[in-house]
Amino acid sequence: MATTPSGFYQGLEGLADAGVHYVLVGVGAINFYAEDPAHAFSTLDLDILLAPDVENLRKALRALGDRGFAFEAGGEPFLDLDDEAALGNIVGTGANLGARHENGAWLDLMLSVRGFSYAELATDAREFSIGDRSVWVGRLEKLLRSKELSGRPKDIEFLRIFAAQNRQDEET
Repeated sequence: MATTPSGFYQGLEGLADAGVHYVLVGVGAINFYAEDPAHAFSTLDLDILLAPDVENLRKALRALGDRGFAFEAGGEPFLDLDDEAALGNIVGTGANLGARHENGAWLDLMLSVRGFSYAELATDAREFSIGDRSVWVGRLEKLLRSKELSGRPKDIEFLRIFAAQNRQDEET
């Protein structure tokens, strides 16, 4: 019996098929570096840093829309998928868009992250395989540094737990 790929996989597959330039960031990306599943962290979304370019953003939105994603910005539906001015504003301000798959998977489409430009993350991103697809993931050191620079309480708490887990692994 064939199974339907997860919304996360469908989204990444769509981005790859459309030639979208992106790097995975956030906790979902950090999980790619986990030695085994016991070292992975639970997260409800996948953060995708897009190359900050209107055409790249448009390609991402079309590819994801074709695979069952709907979009929102600031908690409101985002429908201006081909509006040059709206897309330019998102890119220019480094804003984020949310993309929810019909099965509930959530992607954060980001145009900026704290501490690093897209180019700085993409230059030395590491390639990982998911099924028959390649994904590009920011370097672990940079992902952790970005979380540190954000200063958000949830990121500081994540870093504390991450460090404690690594200390515990080194002691055993």
